[in-house]
Amino acid sequence: MNKTTDGYTWTQAQGTKKGGLKCRGVVYPPEKTSSRQETYDVIVVGAGYAGLRAARDLATYNRKVLLLEARDRVGGRTYTVEGDDDGFLYEMGGTYVTHHFGYVLGELQRYKMDRDLIVSHQEGHENNYYTLNVEGAPARNVTHAEAGKITSSAWDIFVNVDGNSCRNICPLPHAQLDNVVVPREKVEALDKISCKERIDQIKHLLTAEQLGALSAVIMLVTGGKLENSSLWECIRTHALLIHDSANLADLWTTYKLREGQSAFARRIFDDAVDFGLEYAFNTPVTAIADEIENTDGRVRVTTANGEPFRAHRVICTIPLNILKTVKFSPPLSPTRQEAVDLGHINFMTKIHAVVEGSGLASWNGMCSPGFIAQGYGDGVTAQGNAHIVGFGGDERANFTPENEPEKVVASFQALHPMNIKKTVFHNWCTDPWANGGPAWWAPEYMSKYQDELQKRHGAIFFASGDWAHGWRASIDGALEQGALCAIEALRELRLTDASQDRRPKL
Repeated sequence: MNKTTDGYTWTQAQGTKKGGLKCRGVVYPPEKTSSRQETYDVIVVGAGYAGLRAARDLATYNRKVLLLEARDRVGGRTYTVEGDDDGFLYEMGGTYVTHHFGYVLGELQRYKMDRDLIVSHQEGHENNYYTLNVEGAPARNVTHAEAGKITSSAWDIFVNVDGNSCRNICPLPHAQLDNVVVPREKVEALDKISCKERIDQIKHLLTAEQLGALSAVIMLVTGGKLENSSLWECIRTHALLIHDSANLADLWTTYKLREGQSAFARRIFDDAVDFGLEYAFNTPVTAIADEIENTDGRVRVTTANGEPFRAHRVICTIPLNILKTVKFSPPLSPTRQEAVDLGHINFMTKIHAVVEGSGLASWNGMCSPGFIAQGYGDGVTAQGNAHIVGFGGDERANFTPENEPEKVVASFQALHPMNIKKTVFHNWCTDPWANGGPAWWAPEYMSKYQDELQKRHGAIFFASGDWAHGWRASIDGALEQGALCAIEALRELRLTDASQDRRPKL
């Protein structure tokens, strides 16, 4: 299996090592292109799920498509690595799937992966409880059910801004603005409120333990601070959970792909290649110019080494926090440029730890504040060691895991006593092609910028889960945006193609 230059591993003996991790998503040889003089129908920039879906859909309609990707692999902010010593699969970014994700389910069914799932949490091991250690309350071990009740009861109060569990204010979470039920101004008013402001409104209704748990959960979910995280994003999330926090585990934290996310992404990519997709990996893009007067190849895409490629249309799937590194010509609209300059606020941490013995495989816990504020058992390695996944919020000011392994170990041990044998992780905050995790927006960002982010820019389309209609900042949202931009590009190409009678009709 090929190895990626992404990711880190740490052991006490070797210290921190970058890259060298087995990954099915690595594409080798990294390039398959025809003549550099070729004018493509579409160039897709980025091989995350949005780019893969767009490229595959276009290629299957016999379009000439080039996929450009800065990394050595497919998957973007979602990929799987395999441990050299244990063969265990570590999900470095997006992980969970469910049949409630419509776009994901369609793809899983297409590749016959919809039933090849595994369940994350396993009962029956020694430490089958939840350790709750939050500000304002004494630390204690409780059952998983009790911990869930403490957190969900606080969350339900927090999001219940309409007295009907968000059913009145967000009945259609895939159409948050200008939907048939709720006037836009009502949504915009709520979108101005931060999570901190909302907590201040309802904290008198919570116990100290509920308040501590709720604050920690919000910072973990948003990857930001209470002050800069949007309440509306939480309302939208609750609506997507079918207006019931009891559905959170089933939709968000239970089902994984047995073969891993990279196997899923690779199936989409290989499918596209079978239909003629051309590609170049290790190829960052620095400029995209819509040369309106050049009808031969209207859009010029320039790579980091100065090489130009041309196409009639471009679908750009570069993450929100990286768009500012690309020069667009003509310049982006002032509103879109403002959105790009602000970016999103999710600077989360995700770290895998392999710990001695299987006892913690059934354990979950929270210790907030902390660099790693939450951890949970997620399987047992072939050697009989528990696999723990740890998460933290925005700790960039004081914590860089690849440089400070002692803080990583101490943070895990603050969650629960454990003997860590190794850690495996990707630091999305220091990643030059991500600069953060999946998008979570600040107050007013959605109502000000979502419409603009989804708009085209001349012959350039923008597709990313970072500004999806529904499951924003998720695999499903990325697939949604890739599909929508691909079909729009296909329709336009059909209308302008002089030989359209040779093209399949949509």
